[in-house]
Amino acid sequence: MVRLGISALKKMIPSRRMTFGVELPLDTDWSPAGLKQAEQEGRPFGVPNMERHAEYARLVDRLGFTSMWLRDVPIFDPYRFGDAAQLFDPFAYLGYLAAITHEVILATGAIVLPLRHPYHVAKAAATIDQLSGGRFVMGIATGDRPVEFPLFGVEAERKGEIFRQSVRLIRDAWNKEQMLVDNQLDLLPKPVQETIPLVMAGRGTQTLDWIVQHLDAWFNYPRGIAATEQQMAEWIKAHDDLGITERKPYISAYHLDLHEDPDHPVEPFKFGATIGRNELIRHLKRLEEIGVAHIAFHFRHSQRPIPEVLHELAEYVLPAFEHE
Repeated sequence: MVRLGISALKKMIPSRRMTFGVELPLDTDWSPAGLKQAEQEGRPFGVPNMERHAEYARLVDRLGFTSMWLRDVPIFDPYRFGDAAQLFDPFAYLGYLAAITHEVILATGAIVLPLRHPYHVAKAAATIDQLSGGRFVMGIATGDRPVEFPLFGVEAERKGEIFRQSVRLIRDAWNKEQMLVDNQLDLLPKPVQETIPLVMAGRGTQTLDWIVQHLDAWFNYPRGIAATEQQMAEWIKAHDDLGITERKPYISAYHLDLHEDPDHPVEPFKFGATIGRNELIRHLKRLEEIGVAHIAFHFRHSQRPIPEVLHELAEYVLPAFEHE
């Protein structure tokens, strides 16, 4: 169904209340049981089991999560990074997900712009926006895996410059009021939305002033409360310095191992924790008070089955944030 008049970012984050999505892959391959299963199946560390990916994507959509985030990992580096993300090419996979979901916003976190031609990105993104009925938000980044740049013939030291140029060319390609190259050529299709929201993942060698001026939101790595407060203060200051009164959304993630005991205390690990739902709600409320607009849950450390965790979050956590 084509939806006009409201951007996918506004649908993902409809007000100042915190909303929630998920980060793909929906697998538990970093948990003790998941590591053992991967070893038995001969999968290297960081390569998820995708057998039930369609079932889980439909469940996320049905349960009312507002977003589903994919990553762009063109080359698997098992020795230095050990993370193949969701295996599938993000744009090809987004086309599939657009066909099997109905409400959830589809998002990337993030497309590595310096490794892709901007017109290819613009056409692929507009195609996804058409196929999904205007449900696409494109997170973008400069890339952080040094091995990839020489493989793609890109000078790593120019990635920030290439990134800014790509943003300009992509926006121009989506412009519905004029064609490209002195109005002689055009790139089709155009997005369903007026323009596809662009979200900065990390800093990408850019200043916060540039991000605020040219992009629509900021997706940052998970941090503790104090560090998030500092990041938010810098984000607010960048808006104030530019005289922008409506603050653009600050988005983050949380690596979640949801304990079956609702009152289980926090056992932190990098980017997240083993935690019961009541303490999780308290932590998320604090992030909401700071100004975090949206959290994408990452489940690869989970010691419980994905459907069980999704159902618990939908029953108890999401409703705790459905205030005006």
